[in-house]
Amino acid sequence: MRYNVVKMEGCGNDFLILDYLGAELPRFYASEVRYLCDRHFGVGADGLVVIHGSETAHAAWKFYNSDGSEASMCGNAARCVIRYLAEKRFPEVEVISLETGAGIIRGRKLGPSTVEVTLLNSSDVKFDYEHLTLKTEKNVFEGYALNTGVPHLVLEVKDLATYPVVPVGSLLLKHPAFSPQQTNVTFFQRLVGAKILATTFERGVEKETFACGTGVAAAAIIFSELYLQPFPIEVQVPGGELTVDLSPASKMLLLQGPAEYVMSAEVYAVRHDFEPRHLFSEGKK
Repeated sequence: MRYNVVKMEGCGNDFLILDYLGAELPRFYASEVRYLCDRHFGVGADGLVVIHGSETAHAAWKFYNSDGSEASMCGNAARCVIRYLAEKRFPEVEVISLETGAGIIRGRKLGPSTVEVTLLNSSDVKFDYEHLTLKTEKNVFEGYALNTGVPHLVLEVKDLATYPVVPVGSLLLKHPAFSPQQTNVTFFQRLVGAKILATTFERGVEKETFACGTGVAAAAIIFSELYLQPFPIEVQVPGGELTVDLSPASKMLLLQGPAEYVMSAEVYAVRHDFEPRHLFSEGKK
């Protein structure tokens, strides 16, 4: 089966978008998603989005991580999809609604390539989070668990440039406290004023990514709560800069940032039995 694919990215977090609005939704197997998202054998992306019809919103999606697992929400992908829908499907609509596994979110274009989306389907400004002390064989970690559409563990660090993000992230992602679903692990560093650095070791991608929208939101919330910092908060990620704010009217959490087109292509064939391959130097997975 052939697929028409649009590739988009938000701060380096990239996604493949397949549009099935008004068409029969095909079934995607995990191996097919892994193939399409593989950067050596497929097209390459952090995730796959399949847009389809909704009875309660302008459109709905199925979101897949690059390992083939489904996720309920992704902030950067949401901005990309909102821009795509606003330009390709609903050019006369100012505010686009999108049905996700985390509920209906809404978004709008703020500029040619800047998009704003709501992240939490709640107007409660008292964010729900839990302080955790996590023990491993060699260390003890202090963090904060919360859900911004998907679960995150947030840790504050002094220097992100030297902190072992990958080994700590991979360790805590699979910590028994988050079994069996696991969690995303987000790290942030406080800067001057309403600014932080943040990065996320993502569940389902199994690596640090250039940006994670829900992770950025989680880090901003914890930073705001710990230091009584009002919104908006600017968050610098490896792939660029995002802003987390509160809507003055609804008090809903907002994520603002870029959404860019990369390419469009026709994929002629998808391997149904694909499993990722690894270099000998990477050892056994």
